[in-house]
Amino acid sequence: MNILAIDTSGIVASVAIANEDKILGEINLNYKQNHSVTIMPIIDNLLKMLEMDICNIDYFAFAKGPGSFTGLRIGAATIKAMAHSLNKKIIPISTLEAMSYNIIDNGRYIVPIIDAKAERVFTGIYKNKDGILQNILPDYATNITELLYYILNNDIEPVFLGDGSIAYKNIIKKYFKEENFAPISLNMQKASSLASLAFLYEKQQKYVDYNGLEIEYLRKPQAERELEERKNS
Repeated sequence: MNILAIDTSGIVASVAIANEDKILGEINLNYKQNHSVTIMPIIDNLLKMLEMDICNIDYFAFAKGPGSFTGLRIGAATIKAMAHSLNKKIIPISTLEAMSYNIIDNGRYIVPIIDAKAERVFTGIYKNKDGILQNILPDYATNITELLYYILNNDIEPVFLGDGSIAYKNIIKKYFKEENFAPISLNMQKASSLASLAFLYEKQQKYVDYNGLEIEYLRKPQAERELEERKNS
């Protein structure tokens, strides 16, 4: 079985192809958020380097959010088009859960943080329990300080990752040490982690048709929020 996974939920454009035994290839581009231009060339180049045809893909895995409104829309359109044309299933997975899978073997609580601007973040708390990644605090939108207070008040030993942990590092370091941050090789979205989780999801039949794919925004897009604010002012 071959799974192609893509993550366009943040600044990183990440694509991976894996089978049950190994990650066959992965390309990560962490430079500007220009997914509408880069994501298809990344997919094409990875397939060519692996000497594979898109028809050899059995499932498509997708980071369904939370994350960038535009990035998620581009990723969803791309994954739907491929799944539709090949009549294949899509395996949607939380962006935060997939990020946490980067460091599932760590004994601490895993706290992925996606920057939602103005000190707002998308986050959740995950933990490795008997080799299985469990969601301790469901994904939600909050303020970075409120998240840190929650962690402190619940006596949680965290490891932070994600662009939010970079954007608000100075705030986080008021309460936690440098060793509470994931290394740079593991602190961003990785399609290889998404693909690894997808094999577990496939066994549980957690997949959808292309027309059943839904994006998990957790928060309205900025333009819509600004319009509502103008109407209410």
